[in-house]
Amino acid sequence: MNICHIAPACRSRLAANRGAAILFKFCCFTVLLAGLVASQVLAQSNRASPASSIAASQTIPVEDFFRRPDLQRPMLSPDGNHLGFLARSGGRLGLAVIDLEKRTSRFVATLTEADVVEFHWVNSNRLVFVSGNVSDPAGLVAPWRTGGLFAVDRDGTDARRLALPFGDGNAIVVRPRSTRFLANVSEASDEIIVASNERTFDSSDVYRLNTRTARRTLLTYDNPGDVMSWALDRDGVPRAANSLKGIRARASFRRDEKSPWVKWSEGDFRDPVPAPLAIGYDGAVIGLAYTDRSTNPRLTASLVRLDERGQVQQTLASRPEHDVLQPIFDPVGKKLVGAVVAGDRSNVLWLDDAWAALQRQIDLALPGTVNVFLPPEQSKRMLVYAYSDQNPGTVYLYDLRTKKLEFLIDSRPWIKPEQMANSRIVKFNARDDLPLTAMVTTPRGVAARNLPTIVLVHGGPWVPGYQWSWDAEAQFFASRGFVVVQPNFRGTLGHGTRHVLASFKQWGLAMQDDITDAAQWAIKQGIADPKRMCIYGASYGGYAALQGLVRTPDLFQCAVSYVGLTDLQLFHSVTWSDTSDTDFTRFLLPVMVGDPDKDRAQLRATSPAQNADKIKGAVMLAHGTEDRRVPMIHAERMKAALEREGKPVEWLIKADEGHGFVKLENRAELYSRIESFIRKHTGGN
Repeated sequence: MNICHIAPACRSRLAANRGAAILFKFCCFTVLLAGLVASQVLAQSNRASPASSIAASQTIPVEDFFRRPDLQRPMLSPDGNHLGFLARSGGRLGLAVIDLEKRTSRFVATLTEADVVEFHWVNSNRLVFVSGNVSDPAGLVAPWRTGGLFAVDRDGTDARRLALPFGDGNAIVVRPRSTRFLANVSEASDEIIVASNERTFDSSDVYRLNTRTARRTLLTYDNPGDVMSWALDRDGVPRAANSLKGIRARASFRRDEKSPWVKWSEGDFRDPVPAPLAIGYDGAVIGLAYTDRSTNPRLTASLVRLDERGQVQQTLASRPEHDVLQPIFDPVGKKLVGAVVAGDRSNVLWLDDAWAALQRQIDLALPGTVNVFLPPEQSKRMLVYAYSDQNPGTVYLYDLRTKKLEFLIDSRPWIKPEQMANSRIVKFNARDDLPLTAMVTTPRGVAARNLPTIVLVHGGPWVPGYQWSWDAEAQFFASRGFVVVQPNFRGTLGHGTRHVLASFKQWGLAMQDDITDAAQWAIKQGIADPKRMCIYGASYGGYAALQGLVRTPDLFQCAVSYVGLTDLQLFHSVTWSDTSDTDFTRFLLPVMVGDPDKDRAQLRATSPAQNADKIKGAVMLAHGTEDRRVPMIHAERMKAALEREGKPVEWLIKADEGHGFVKLENRAELYSRIESFIRKHTGGN
């Protein structure tokens, strides 16, 4: 029996070009949201066919790649009758709600001095949201959170501030307070469960917070200390906690809200102890652990059931090459049904036959895309998010009762998939045989042989890496004729603990060699022209770009560092960074990057600003004057070092920009300048 029926009005859209669909054009209705669609809505009759679009296409404007989506983070209400989302309003992101029954929409919350960066449904009538300042859309860093927590009804009434903001993201703030949403309580309640470090900066507590009165009740007066994350049971009671003190990780547990906390396990964070994540509907503690170490050389994390002593009782889900990240529960069926797994693309490992069958049916209905969905809270509707290397993302509404799949919206309707380049994930080994991957994007319409190439290094560096998906930077450079190689070097998360540990104290060394090996792989494959290669990145990626010219001066013709670090010793001496005077700087940085005293020589040897004499290639530096993550002194010190060596520097500085440019005009100028700079030094096509 076909359990996934596509509404007739949607079939042609699914079969044709999903990426060029009309903004807010639903299968059976059109929503006109003031201020959003005026420049977006196109007449269906005026849309060119894919073939004619390609034939008539011109160079895609740089702005099209780096404009933010007009709709972000769509989320259904618990009853499935309303869709909340973030949308642009007056230059800021606001919170809007669509009534799926009446086919009407409205903004329910906008802020003049901040964006709405996150929201959650309290129940089907009320929402909470977090204020912040949205950062660079190319994925440089997550949106700045200012700590302001607010609540509002879905019709825009009864707005209330629940927690004060602590700054604007660019302010110099040491150990800020914040309040973070953990869970709602029930459909009948206006209360939520939040975590806050109000009592002590070094540890979070759990509170029950009334979103009508702002009254909060402390649930963790007896706190195990230094808590980074909590696991709640189905009644909202904190039952397990994960703590970090210095470099020591600890897991704690209690039987119920009246029982004392018991230390389950403790150890060096480099040898992780089992970490509780959630309490199942049956009361079982679900967590992550590194099982079967003798047969698991990568030390990937598995989803496990823990006993009351914190020991692994049962392995529920595991993958040999990638970490399991979190469990998936079915609130209606009240059971564990799957797990989210890291990988070359977004991946769900279903443990329940019915949900696995539904995944297969939706994949058949939406071929060629990765299709992601989660069980709904209580309704018979759920969202399906579909994406590919050429499609930035399309949202569908699936009805579990009627088995109908309805198109809702394209995240970037101005992006036409037939004009986008193809990307693929490749595997290769580093010189020390560590398994690595990279995403490779090749220009459309030309043979992928001996082309000018950009090695694009991600920031972090300890963040999830590149997956098979639409990437704004890769697509922009590919549209200009460049091959783009994006390596997942050691330290990239999701590939197991040993992959991370292999990066410790290897900035500019083995981590840099991985990037070099990715470039050499592209050369050996005949894709990249060895005489036309440039390296580019932001933040850590900017550091790696410069270090590429230092460590392998004959490999790259140029490097672009965007808000990049240039002197590793500034980690410890600069006091106006937002990472200054934190546990990361005092305890983890010496272990993960280098001790300021014991490793002084290595830090100097791997700092581009202190090795400018080794650089042969051309350098471009781009920075924001208000950057508090990587302060301007990094760019200034690098520029001065190069000029002392008589080497010119392409210099792009933007006032009132931080760790990543926010204004579209500045982003457009940045990438246009980068393109011109790289083309000048590689000869382009």
